[in-house]
Amino acid sequence: MIRCIIVDDEPRAVDILRQYAARISFLEIEAACTDPIEAAALIKSRKPDLLFLDIEMPEVNGIQLARSAGRPPLVIFTTAYSKYAVEGFNLNAVDYLLKPFGFERFYQAIYRANEIIEARHDVSASNGPGDAFIIVNAEYQKIRILLADILFIESMDKYVRIHTSLRKIMTLMALKNLERMLPLEHFVRIHKSFIVPINRITSFNRQQIMLNEISLPVGRAYVDDLTKRLQ
Repeated sequence: MIRCIIVDDEPRAVDILRQYAARISFLEIEAACTDPIEAAALIKSRKPDLLFLDIEMPEVNGIQLARSAGRPPLVIFTTAYSKYAVEGFNLNAVDYLLKPFGFERFYQAIYRANEIIEARHDVSASNGPGDAFIIVNAEYQKIRILLADILFIESMDKYVRIHTSLRKIMTLMALKNLERMLPLEHFVRIHKSFIVPINRITSFNRQQIMLNEISLPVGRAYVDDLTKRLQ
């Protein structure tokens, strides 16, 4: 079951989301708020799996609310304004639904969210850190990859290349979607094109990190977070 909270200052928009969600058996709407301040407290206390967030709301907008919510929960933005799309996806939103949208488009977004949540469950249900794994689609099959085997992960346009101690695996996926599948305490984004396991970093500075003999660049936007995580 995916536990959700709806945040939208338009009661009609809340009603539509409730109606759509009622048609999907594995969705549970825990709460719906028209007040983003109230929503912030609910998100903190209930810790939902998924948020449906409007963007243009009084006092606190959806972008600000998503930033404050941290990870998890996952976020699907629901808005009438396309101008926020880039900022929304930069926050690693699962999807960005432009109002008015129909049930089919809503279901596509839920399908993406469900895939990510199931992948997270695969990781958390494993017996220990050495047994944790993700499953990706590659080579016309589903491939199980132990997290302990991952050297680093590289974005290749519409694909992701997962470098492991055994081989390299290419999968059709955005890097941000794969990032959501990984446990935050064990992996860190160092660049728009790279994610690395924290325990494999042997040294670093503001320009690069070393994974033993492997050198990878550090993006300016990721320096502060990387430094904080490693200290």
